[in-house]
Amino acid sequence: MSDLLRLLPRGRAALAVLLGTLTVLCGAALLAASGALITGAAQRPSTLLVLMPLITAVRLFGVARAAARYAERLVSHDLTLRLVTRLRAGLLERLVPLAPAALTGVRGGDLLATVRADVDELQGAFVRLLAPAAVAVVAGGAAVALTALVSPALALVLAALLVLLGAGVPLWARRAGRRSAVARAREEAAVGADVLDLLHGLADHLGADGGRTALGALDAHLDRQVIAERSAARVAAATTWLREGVPALGLVAALWLVGEGVAAGGTDPALLAAAALGVLGAFEAVAGLGAAWAAAAGVRAAADRVRALGALEPAVREPGQPLPAPGATGLRLEGVALTYPGAARPALDGLDLEVGPGDKVALTGPSGAGKSTVLALALRARDPDRGRVLLGGTDARDLALADVRARSAWSAQSPQLLGGTVAGNLRLARHDATDADLAHVLRALGLDDVLDGVGLHGWVGESGERLSAGERARVSVARALLSPAPLLLLDEPTAHLDGPLAARVLRVLADDPRAVLLVTHSPAALDARWRVVEVGSGARTGGGAALAV
Repeated sequence: MSDLLRLLPRGRAALAVLLGTLTVLCGAALLAASGALITGAAQRPSTLLVLMPLITAVRLFGVARAAARYAERLVSHDLTLRLVTRLRAGLLERLVPLAPAALTGVRGGDLLATVRADVDELQGAFVRLLAPAAVAVVAGGAAVALTALVSPALALVLAALLVLLGAGVPLWARRAGRRSAVARAREEAAVGADVLDLLHGLADHLGADGGRTALGALDAHLDRQVIAERSAARVAAATTWLREGVPALGLVAALWLVGEGVAAGGTDPALLAAAALGVLGAFEAVAGLGAAWAAAAGVRAAADRVRALGALEPAVREPGQPLPAPGATGLRLEGVALTYPGAARPALDGLDLEVGPGDKVALTGPSGAGKSTVLALALRARDPDRGRVLLGGTDARDLALADVRARSAWSAQSPQLLGGTVAGNLRLARHDATDADLAHVLRALGLDDVLDGVGLHGWVGESGERLSAGERARVSVARALLSPAPLLLLDEPTAHLDGPLAARVLRVLADDPRAVLLVTHSPAALDARWRVVEVGSGARTGGGAALAV
């Protein structure tokens, strides 16, 4: 919560609390003045001029309360929108350097729940928690001080009841609602993750057991969510009952204590009605705290999850003083070694590799030899534990991440397509590419069926599901070819293609004048223009990755 407080605009927060306090005090004063006016009128004064001050007060407090409430809502919601903007923007900015390496193993559904649901939960922290607490202290204190001018004994009773309703009930509600709120937030995130996983793997689920296992897990989470919701509803119901019952005690106390003075003839009857209704109006300062603090555990749980995600350390960091991007475009790995977290042995150990301008280099070798790791180092998705990765003769760790990644166009082994159009996915690489440019590169890669079927501006489906695996892979290669980057990095670009199509894609890549570094398990499809490098063929430097050309 302390991190959340730092994001609040202090001036607007103070103004919202001040306006909320004015709203409460004007409401209490309106009730008090109305009670005094009704009592005074019932006494049938000789002239209405006697009631004019009370009539004016009723009008003044009525208009002032409405104006203060409108202004308070305006300021509070403006502050809330600013807060959620800062929260979501800060979280997304924090996620960018984490991808892809530091987010390995994080469920997409959990990530989506944190970015969407948890941030939405936090956006109400000020309006539902912080502002009501501050208003309760300020407005409640002012109401007790004003009541003491009429009856010190009533002021003590009012103070005790305000503390009971403003602190005792919320503390009980918070303790009673903590477990259910945490469980509800946890199960809501789990349901979202299960649904997302089910949708992404729908074909596999249907082909295995018809989705019974996945649906069973989802139903179990939904059942637990219902239990948590019911528990939270019971706490909210009890809190509502107390919120309505405690002010009634204050009204009875006012009638009793001030009524004694009226019966004795020492107190004006108008003051009795004013005190009773004024005390009743004072409880507006704390009436909302019970329900608000019942949600505090959920807000805290959401804050903890957002903080935990934000606390993840990126696999690579920006240099303190980045060097200018070099003019040369070559890539060289010098004695690099890398062990993944939790791995028993290094993925690479003592690897040397050079890819000069225009070179065509293909990495081959058994699965797990470290071929994809070479691409990760070239992209600076990870940094080597030992050795250097040089771009244009400069250590990649000394360059800005944006400069490093602008020098490479990457096509993953399992490429991700956005749920938009073919053209939209391709223009991620070059926003100013014309339709003719896009059609040319697609036809060069044998994607005539995509052009004639889905079309450039047709929807590719969620994650490109309207395209086959081979078509998605070639769209990803087309995106890399459209990029102006001087180095193309491709991980298994022909894995889902038959022989003729694979040869066609490799021929297009070989014809490109830029440097190309790709991973393949089919070196026989490469022509003489490719330099084949086998990774993991022997122990050249202490039993690690070695190269054979």
